[in-house]
Amino acid sequence: MPVINFKLSDDAKYQAIWALLNPEFNEEGNWTISYGISAVYDEYALVINYETGEFGRAYYTKNDETDMVELGEVIKCYVLDVTESEKQTLDTLRALNGGTYELVSDVLVNAQENLDKNSEFSTKIDELNETIATLTTEKDSFSAQLDEANNTIISLTEENNSLNTYKIDIENQQKNAVINEYSELLDEETLNSYREKIADYTADELDMHLAYELKKNNSSMFTRDSNPGFVPKDVPLEGISAILSKYKK
Repeated sequence: MPVINFKLSDDAKYQAIWALLNPEFNEEGNWTISYGISAVYDEYALVINYETGEFGRAYYTKNDETDMVELGEVIKCYVLDVTESEKQTLDTLRALNGGTYELVSDVLVNAQENLDKNSEFSTKIDELNETIATLTTEKDSFSAQLDEANNTIISLTEENNSLNTYKIDIENQQKNAVINEYSELLDEETLNSYREKIADYTADELDMHLAYELKKNNSSMFTRDSNPGFVPKDVPLEGISAILSKYKK
């Protein structure tokens, strides 16, 4: 294709593209005009072929450094004569197919080849509009069900959190009761060390660890000789009761 090489502004693109599309517009070519330009966009110009009456996209590139325009491929396209309501229907059809007409190409080709079946095509459009209305209703219904399910989840979560909090409070009361049983037998420093980590133990584990602390700090309390009130092994006592039962009040 011929290349025009001269200082070029955006306003001059129309004339440059027109000259490239009509290389025979000269005395030798008998001033023949092949294309007219309807509009110029950033990447292509919308043109009409006077010989065939067909529209096309004439792609071009503009080099701002060399101030040249080079013409690319001219691709056949269609300019549709539609009303506003028809345009809305086509936009809806395109939106339903991911922003493209590719997924309904069979329908469009059939409409192009069978213009006398326009009523059938209109029926298909009506069916699609009914489908849209149905899907919209189903979507609203689904959204309502989803909101209801989310509210149920929130309610159950709050109830579960409340029960967990109540359970933890009861367990902490039991654990503190175990620690209090040792308040007269162990020093505060030892007891506080277990209070700080109270969440890491069960009540039974606390009882076991504190009993061990008591034995470790005062092992003589657990001997028969030093404790006349020692309780024989066959007495089924547990925890602090087992320890205190070894002493006479």
